[in-house]
Amino acid sequence: MSSAPITLWIIEDHEIFAKHIRRLIDGEDDMACPRHFSNATDLFDQLQNFPERPDMLLLDLGLPRRDGLEILNDLRKMIPEVKVLILTAHDDREKVYRAICNGASGYLLKTADPDEILAGIRDVMHGSSALSSPIAKMILEGFSRYGPVDQIEPLTARESEVLRELVKGFIKKEIGDHLSISQHTVDMHLRSVYRKLHVRSQTEAVSKALRQGLA
Repeated sequence: MSSAPITLWIIEDHEIFAKHIRRLIDGEDDMACPRHFSNATDLFDQLQNFPERPDMLLLDLGLPRRDGLEILNDLRKMIPEVKVLILTAHDDREKVYRAICNGASGYLLKTADPDEILAGIRDVMHGSSALSSPIAKMILEGFSRYGPVDQIEPLTARESEVLRELVKGFIKKEIGDHLSISQHTVDMHLRSVYRKLHVRSQTEAVSKALRQGLA
């Protein structure tokens, strides 16, 4: 029996872009996008008055009347079990860091190609995180000024290679292609990296790797 499709809601005030993303998602066998909200008020009315919940929310930070980061904070308090993936045009450093620190499961730019967006959604649903390459680079530059902070279990040579690819912003399929290993093997190495770094997501792994000087 096939599993139920990933259910996504979009919070996006740009109607044309929202329609484009809905068509992209609904064109996949394992995803569905039944709801689109152009503002936070309609979204919270839905959440407060009806029991329906998505698996994931795609949140634009440039919404009218309310700051997207405030919306993110409220969502994490109200529906902590629902993953929130930022999909926005905003790439300024402060918004990126605040979104990640405040519980976003990933941060993709609207300029990302469709395959990157779909791969990011699947990565988040499978417990990883999603970062557009420019965002990963920004995180690298932002954390490079910090020195090592604590001792960790040593990584194997292959685990270090996988981690360096992750820091560069590559998705798991790309890492596998670059290192000539299967995506399953990449997943295996990432699980070991997460355990050794005492982290639970790609974003946390990238942050700690850079702070520790591991990448």
